[in-house]
Amino acid sequence: MRKFYLLFAALFAYTVVATAGVKNLFKQDFETAGTPQNAGWSSPNLAGGMSIASTENGSWFEFSLGNNNNRNAVMDFNYGQEEGATIYGDQSMKEYTVRFQWGIQANTSSPSNPKNAQFSTEVALIAPSIITSEMVPEGWKITASINNGQYAGNDSLRLFTITQLKGAYSEADGVSTNPYWEDGNDNSNYILDYYFNGDQENTVTLEEGMWYDIAVTVNTEKRTASYVMQTLTGDPVAEGTYEIPEYCSVWAKGINVLLGRYNAIAAIDEVKVQVETEGDFANKPTISLVEIDQEQRTYDVYFEDGEILNLKTTEGGEEQATESPYRYVTTTSGTLDAWTTSGSAESEHTTQEVDASVISLPGAVVDITKVNNGYVKTYKMTVDNSTVPTQPTILLTYKFNGGEESEELPSGTTIDVTEKGTLEVTTKAYGFAPTTVTIENDTEFAVDATIDFQHMDEAKLTELGFAEIDPLQDSKMSGETNWTGRGRLWFGIENGEIADDGSAKYDSYVVYGAEGASEVVEAIRRFTIAPAALTKEAAYKMFAPVYTWYTGQDDPAVADGTDVGGMKMNYGIGLINDGIKGGTDKINYANAPIGVDGLTDNDYFIAYIISDYGSSSLHPIYPQGTKPADAKALYKAENLGDGTNVQVLRGTETLSLYRIDTAIARIDVFKAQGQSGIQTLPYNQIVSDHNAPIYNLNGVQMNAKSLKKGVYVKQGKKFVVK
Repeated sequence: MRKFYLLFAALFAYTVVATAGVKNLFKQDFETAGTPQNAGWSSPNLAGGMSIASTENGSWFEFSLGNNNNRNAVMDFNYGQEEGATIYGDQSMKEYTVRFQWGIQANTSSPSNPKNAQFSTEVALIAPSIITSEMVPEGWKITASINNGQYAGNDSLRLFTITQLKGAYSEADGVSTNPYWEDGNDNSNYILDYYFNGDQENTVTLEEGMWYDIAVTVNTEKRTASYVMQTLTGDPVAEGTYEIPEYCSVWAKGINVLLGRYNAIAAIDEVKVQVETEGDFANKPTISLVEIDQEQRTYDVYFEDGEILNLKTTEGGEEQATESPYRYVTTTSGTLDAWTTSGSAESEHTTQEVDASVISLPGAVVDITKVNNGYVKTYKMTVDNSTVPTQPTILLTYKFNGGEESEELPSGTTIDVTEKGTLEVTTKAYGFAPTTVTIENDTEFAVDATIDFQHMDEAKLTELGFAEIDPLQDSKMSGETNWTGRGRLWFGIENGEIADDGSAKYDSYVVYGAEGASEVVEAIRRFTIAPAALTKEAAYKMFAPVYTWYTGQDDPAVADGTDVGGMKMNYGIGLINDGIKGGTDKINYANAPIGVDGLTDNDYFIAYIISDYGSSSLHPIYPQGTKPADAKALYKAENLGDGTNVQVLRGTETLSLYRIDTAIARIDVFKAQGQSGIQTLPYNQIVSDHNAPIYNLNGVQMNAKSLKKGVYVKQGKKFVVK
């Protein structure tokens, strides 16, 4: 193994045991894949958790769970093949071997909540079943097991699995009965116990952060899968033979990685499907660009041990090597040609076109993430390195109005500006030419409207057609009851004590929570309005200029409420999409669009969001001596939505409001000033259709989401995009 994790502590040398006469039917070392998708990986529920990780020593596939429940990723050996084709060109072969390297970091479920301790990480060599479900005895799983929440048992149709043991949870005493915690629920004492092929008596204790080499040899005639597992230094870990179920194909389809919550990380590298050949065989090498330094290029060339690497260089010379990887450095453009020999066999050639000219970095993308009155804005600087060879870490610097250049900052850094001026942002990385982009902060904004859902009083809600239903004060923590059960909406009062870091300690007080949660706790009053009670005109005027999901529907659907979602107002919190379409009892409406009418792409609106599952609301701390009742009144008078979930959108964009556990506390609308001479769009009128087409002055219909600078026409009115 030539790679090591920054994530993992261990570093191991690795030598593949290979001899002449071994052919790679499939090989993926991730050195040239670029993206997980290019290497045949997919994930049904967490594509963003996949990545190609790398250091100067090489690359590998990494799957990171983050703060999610069980998720999986799947590698398809047949990726890139013609439809219906497989890597097994000759399915009469008697034996083949699948090799791969695997490393794991355990989940870090909170010891304070042992019910969350789902230890379900697994890696499996999967194969499709060969018969239909009707032919399989009851209780057998014929799935290829690529879905979340599926683990290997002795009834699983797979060629090889290694699965993390999973304990139970005792509701009676509120503790985990998982025997694989030492000294109770202490993450520092967690040990990695795994079992093979569904047999929980066949276990092994692994070491977190260590790479393991796994080889599974499938005998297609005997229908057996013999496995050998060792460390990358060759120390034996486990071995055994598994009888492939009668209903399972003997041809490996791919690798499935399943991670158990939370924050588990798995890595896969050096995946090979190999067969022995009767005579000599040489495998095609891999060329990987590993470093760029202005005109200089550094390549690593990977090949199988026991084979001889041959190179024709860009300078016109010839070189040979016997140890992989071979490092080649050049400043000359041209074609690098590589192949291997083994005995009398010569491999296919791998060529690499080398361009030794200096590469300029991509310019930063600078987006407005917050606006305020005047020229006050927050800009976010990002840069994408995915199209840059070697994917270097790109840093950014900026100047405002020609002032002093900032220090180097990571992508995603925000900048606050308070006056009119010019912002210059430069991207930098060692070995590459920098690039500077210029942004003119010359648009002045003013607040055009504020819709404060949180502080709408009972009289206003009644006027709009809302009716009060039973209050919410449940201690459960599921769906809607999270609003009170989790006690997310709270404030603090300093208690006079000082923490080790010098900050003031405080006592917290829940406002909207379960009964008895604190001395100031209260129930949540709830108001709803039936979809059938709304007309399109009423929906436009209800929260003007903000429009809700009702206004995008056809008139007949709006009239009878069959095709629109329910609306709820949690008093003192905000507007909620209740997830029920058409007034039924079933949750069937996941996301609802909300936008602002009468705006252009030059305008902005800011939505302040609260979630009952996270802690996205504002939690102010009041001085020592403040009475809880007084602090509660102050807290409720402020806006809970000024917390962590603040979304800034352009005027033509819409916000997708998730159901039940998410509320909009407030929307502030900002319009660009200084557009005299150009008519603005009307809003708050049924005649104003936010979905109406937009045309340029030549009458060509435009994409409303990507308007460039210029003058456009919508519903017969001109507007300008600056």
